[in-house]
Amino acid sequence: MLKQIVENYSVVSPISGSERFPQGKSAAPKELIFHILDDNTTSVAVLDIGFGEGQLGKLIKANPATAHWAVDGVDGYAVNCSNGELFAEKLYRNVWHGLAQDIPSEQFKQYKILCLLDVIEHLSAETAKWLLRTLLASMADDAFLFISTPLWFYPQETIQPGDLEEHLIGVPATSMLALMPKIYAVNPPLIGGFVLGKRSLDFIEFFQPTTDKHFSYEKGLAIANVVNCQHTPGVVFKYW
Repeated sequence: MLKQIVENYSVVSPISGSERFPQGKSAAPKELIFHILDDNTTSVAVLDIGFGEGQLGKLIKANPATAHWAVDGVDGYAVNCSNGELFAEKLYRNVWHGLAQDIPSEQFKQYKILCLLDVIEHLSAETAKWLLRTLLASMADDAFLFISTPLWFYPQETIQPGDLEEHLIGVPATSMLALMPKIYAVNPPLIGGFVLGKRSLDFIEFFQPTTDKHFSYEKGLAIANVVNCQHTPGVVFKYW
């Protein structure tokens, strides 16, 4: 169940102190957000699912071309939703504490861009497939889903109790390219960012993550190379 923490840039729920620190730094090619739309000057609403330390919100608001965008966030780690310093910066319009699975599907239609950056690898294979299908099916016809994930089983365990940081699946490049992304970019160490449109729903059956922890970086790189998934840092590749 979602609990609203920030509403219209104001904190509306008590924020408790904690000795723990916000988690959720992303190695994703976040700058891809600026290449999704043909015109960034329009009014744009973004949902940052698993906002972590708020890196995406800071990036969007720091760019004069997108500073007017409205960014909402949801995160399942309570400490991230108690980040008073972040909320004081007025970067996130609305913030909810809860899991992506808790978001009502009709809410997704409110956003032009849905962001799922370095989140899906923290889910079970079945939940990951369900969530991806739900996002694509529920978002508006002209909306986009910006998703990032390691293209291998990146080993990561829990850092702090309840931080949801453990990785449960790996996603091969074949799964992401088969979804027919509009654009994509890949950062070291083989962290891919992909922008999907509504058409990706027709190819959702080809999204097949693995729970095999032996799906190494070397294997992921071999797959990326054989399917010509380009991985030059800082370069955006366009499909359509």
